[in-house]
Amino acid sequence: MPLLENDIIFAYLNEYDPNHKIAEKIFQKLQNGEIKVEISSVSLIEMELIYRSEKMEHKLLEHLAAIAALPNVEYISLTPDIAVASVYLRQTLNLTFFDSHYAATALNLDRKIISFDQAYDKVSGLTRIKPETL
Repeated sequence: MPLLENDIIFAYLNEYDPNHKIAEKIFQKLQNGEIKVEISSVSLIEMELIYRSEKMEHKLLEHLAAIAALPNVEYISLTPDIAVASVYLRQTLNLTFFDSHYAATALNLDRKIISFDQAYDKVSGLTRIKPETL
């Protein structure tokens, strides 16, 4: 199963996001069982940090509950191997902290990630699935 990157989740949760409609289609496919995805446990930490820094914690419980209730999702735990690979990707490809974790997680799984972010295109061995193609 491909890894679903947080940019899709954030686009789904924010109706003003320019990619909201595309993300809605993906979430509808999850609801209908047309696709299955994996989500990194690191995604939940990123959500908490962003909501806190944006002073949006009043929406956090509702949004976490919506994500937790999604069918056809498997959560992937952070392991030492993924953390080591993440550091390597940050140092060699200059990926952001969270992008490096998602790339390392996807590489540890089936080497596929669903994301709008083109930064993943430079990660050797990783295939980025463009959300609009789903």
